[in-house]
Amino acid sequence: MRELLQQLWNGLAIGSVYALVAVGYTLVFGVLKFINFAHSSILTFGAYVALYTMLSKVAPFPVALGLSMVLSGVFAMQTELRAFRPLREKGAPRLNLLITSIGVTLLVENAIVVFVSPDFHVFPKVLPGTPINLSGVVFPPVDLLLVAGSSILMLALSYFVNRTLTGLSIKAVALDRDAAALMGINVGRTISITFFIAGLMASMAGILVGMKFSVNPSLGGLFGLKSFAASVVGGIGSVPGAYLGGYLIGFLETLGAGYVSSNYKDAIAFVLLVLVLLFKPSGLLGKGTQEKV
Repeated sequence: MRELLQQLWNGLAIGSVYALVAVGYTLVFGVLKFINFAHSSILTFGAYVALYTMLSKVAPFPVALGLSMVLSGVFAMQTELRAFRPLREKGAPRLNLLITSIGVTLLVENAIVVFVSPDFHVFPKVLPGTPINLSGVVFPPVDLLLVAGSSILMLALSYFVNRTLTGLSIKAVALDRDAAALMGINVGRTISITFFIAGLMASMAGILVGMKFSVNPSLGGLFGLKSFAASVVGGIGSVPGAYLGGYLIGFLETLGAGYVSSNYKDAIAFVLLVLVLLFKPSGLLGKGTQEKV
């Protein structure tokens, strides 16, 4: 029982990362109806901003965290304004947007290699080094911060989307962009805000993953792919589905590593993705839609 509780806690911690990043995928898909693979590069960007802010000792960790989240949000907005919006205004197909997002990811990763460093980096110690031990179940401080931080962001996002005028505008644009524009909603501004929010959440995930493991130019690669799988498993376009998919993959991954073999840990997310696509293509909480041809 003790081992099971430990694995469940580990799954909750890593699932929080997947959920944070998956929400960004699903928010952008909701308003633009394309998969923004550049979202994983925001995770890496945020981790590096926080890391070098702390290494330079110009600000304490809370300030570095806030600065990284804001700059990541702005960077995400700029990718939409400079890379995706010109294509949309020219009526480019969604495949072009998808290819562009992959190009942005490669650009960010290689820019970090060339102008920063290709090496792995460890975050400075900012949390107590002694884990909390309750009846044999170990709670590392970084995991506690990860779960608490992701929970606060998710609650804040839920309130923002459902209780504020801007959040309701995002839901309206996701439902019908043309109708939202006719009702006076500034669609371009709403899309930019959506990218900003997605960037905030990806940055938080990147910083906490960097603190838990290490930081390197391809940090967002595997985490981004697993988070994308989580968003599809939960139902792409559904924010609760992104949460569900993220935590489900986190639990299954840690339980599989603990009770089956750690060699299959990284494959579990994609096996689950294939199974969901076979039996429920719209995702666990997604709604199937019909398109007229």
